[in-house]
Amino acid sequence: MAIYWDVQNVRISPEKIKLLNQWLNQKGDRLIQKAFAYWRKENEQLEKAIANEGFDSFNVPSPEKNAVDIKIMGVCKHDIMSERSIRIVILITGDKDYQPLVKELKNLGIKVILIHGNNVSQRLKKAVDETYSINELIASVNSAKATPEQLNSSTIIPYEEAKKYLIDLIKILQAEGKQPTLSVMGNLIKNYPKLSSSHKVSYCRPDGKIVSKFSKFVKAVIQEGILQERNGELTLV
Repeated sequence: MAIYWDVQNVRISPEKIKLLNQWLNQKGDRLIQKAFAYWRKENEQLEKAIANEGFDSFNVPSPEKNAVDIKIMGVCKHDIMSERSIRIVILITGDKDYQPLVKELKNLGIKVILIHGNNVSQRLKKAVDETYSINELIASVNSAKATPEQLNSSTIIPYEEAKKYLIDLIKILQAEGKQPTLSVMGNLIKNYPKLSSSHKVSYCRPDGKIVSKFSKFVKAVIQEGILQERNGELTLV
């Protein structure tokens, strides 16, 4: 697995980098992990925290807007050609400029995972195999470490996971000629396998905030332009 982090595009506080690294450990063995930025303009603590977690830092001392993007794409292509055993590439960015790289990687049979911040290209999200909000996955690591008492026996569903299940449910109801209203969907989503034994459900929004109301989770999906609500009925756009 190879990881390429556009630090200027996706920034997190130094204390959260260890949590990100714990999540990355679950995805497989890392052959390459590189972080790119114009480091002179970055927080020194951030650079040290990234280095402490095993990332190789690459300085891109250029004022050009896309300098880091161009550097990452060039380094990634070189690494892939040099190390043929890489079958997964994780891009930590949200920039649309990476779409050509994603296409090349997928043509080579390489799985591409995207970790993005609050600003992310929707086309880039659709181009990759998996996509995660960095705030969401950090929140999921925190919740996994918490005790049941701390979570008040609440089961937290990651945003992308809940969104996929919601879309699948809507398709099923529409195929059966039923109306996927907000109240119906709120009840059906509780049948999700992870929630079968849970009395309380919370949803992780893209910004990492945990919400207990299903309607607030749905509102976040609607804001992505994937769903729309008319007269209480949810439909796919």
